Amino acid sequence: MDEGVETVASVLLAEDDSDIRELFARALESAGAAVVAVNSGGEALEALRDAEFDLLVTDMWMPNVSGLDLCKALRADPATARLPILMLSAYGRMRGREEAMLVGATEYLTKPIRPSMLVSKVDALLGGRLTARGK
Repeated sequence: MDEGVETVASVLLAEDDSDIRELFARALESAGAAVVAVNSGGEALEALRDAEFDLLVTDMWMPNVSGLDLCKALRADPATARLPILMLSAYGRMRGREEAMLVGATEYLTKPIRPSMLVSKVDALLGGRLTARGK
């Protein structure tokens, strides 16, 4: 977390590509989010057992527990059923979006994604809490 940046939301980021995970985590932290970054759906489930988050950003396709399976599990659990979920994928736009929405994702973005676009979408899902902190 950058020094001097007020934290206004907690975000769990599940992404198996380390370069993308680091890039997105830095962008979200710079915008004021406290980010816990993990590299698999299984690690995301563990993190959700240990802490509450305002939003989950997850890759659709990860080894072992995919983002789709993660989303299904969260929607089936009353404790996480209402957690906003932003699904990311390089998978074909319409088909990927349909699959993500069928398992309960709140929103979907197609990779490649500019960090600024990710921050904007996360901010929208958080009701403007990131941009509001700068006012």
